[in-house]
Amino acid sequence: MIASVLTQGQCQIWWAGPDDRTEESMAVVLNERELGRAARFRRAADRRRFVTGAWLLRTASAAQLGTSPQDVAVDRSCPDCDRYHGKPELKGDGAHLHVSISHSGDRVVVALTEEGPLGVDVEAVPAEPVDDLARCALTAWEQAQLDALPRHERYEAFVRLWVRKEAALKATGHGLRISPTEVEVSGPFAEPALLSWPLDIPPAHVRFRSLHPGDGYVATVAVITGESAVTVAERRALPGRTTRVVDDGLLVAA
Repeated sequence: MIASVLTQGQCQIWWAGPDDRTEESMAVVLNERELGRAARFRRAADRRRFVTGAWLLRTASAAQLGTSPQDVAVDRSCPDCDRYHGKPELKGDGAHLHVSISHSGDRVVVALTEEGPLGVDVEAVPAEPVDDLARCALTAWEQAQLDALPRHERYEAFVRLWVRKEAALKATGHGLRISPTEVEVSGPFAEPALLSWPLDIPPAHVRFRSLHPGDGYVATVAVITGESAVTVAERRALPGRTTRVVDDGLLVAA
């Protein structure tokens, strides 16, 4: 029996690693279009991250819906073309749930809530200078915040700014169709907040929560909730070929 894990006002965060399970054990719950997209990846590491994210999305959603992962109706249609790489949406019985996926290195994360559109982003802290990236992604004020830091602190600081921007734009479904230079967020070591952007949604209606991906990574979730507060609960999908949900919310081997 699969238990419901979401509570009112909550955003659930599920973590997994691309090497926690075999690809074969995860792929059995994917649909034909997901399998087709997975097959087009040239690098095995990229394919494993995608398969893990698709499996985790289905497994976490199934836990909430009380169904099996392969029966969760997932649509990834791109609004600008016919390719299957758009923001994932649940259909049918899951249409009331908002979901988002991100992965970087050996981190894969899925966010799930009923409270409003959301986006999640995880990024590895770069080991190389970020000057060129910063010029393409930051506003003048954000760049000044970065420049004021010692050089060795700028790598993580830049990623903190970046994940906030990307999470917010993923929440609306725009992604990088809106330039990140048009989105201004709070300073890298301040409480995460959206200061301005070119959309009609008031910045104060976008609630950020910093996540805990572990050393060497930064992650944030953004939920568009209006006036409502949102709480975040992070969970880990433990290694195993099959899964069930136990009382503490962990996905464990059955």
